[in-house]
Amino acid sequence: MKTLLLSLMLAAFILSGIPAFAADKAIAKAKGGYTVAELHARKTKLKGQKVAVRGKVVKVNAQILGKNWLHLQDGTGGAGTDDITATTTGSAKAGDVVLATCTLVTEKDFGAGYRYDVILENCTLGK
Repeated sequence: MKTLLLSLMLAAFILSGIPAFAADKAIAKAKGGYTVAELHARKTKLKGQKVAVRGKVVKVNAQILGKNWLHLQDGTGGAGTDDITATTTGSAKAGDVVLATCTLVTEKDFGAGYRYDVILENCTLGK
């Protein structure tokens, strides 16, 4: 039953769609941090490390597996590297620009076909 519930929650999260980020103006890179594209490009080197990224919240799914799931975009990257998922107990809404400080995790498999090549976990949020 728990697996079914997890599968349904993650399916709702993934199937609800992620809007493309249209940058009216560039989002400033976090001092000492990375862009979304850089996190994807350097994921192997950064695995398990604390990283900071500033991005626009383009999608929020609240309270899945006890965390809020955010999709962040900063106008960098291309197809497959322009968006990154971040989990947090903090809160944000679509349209907010946040500074997320997180642990970068690679090859995360939640089961039921939900797998992330790169995901940011246990993020703290700032401005």
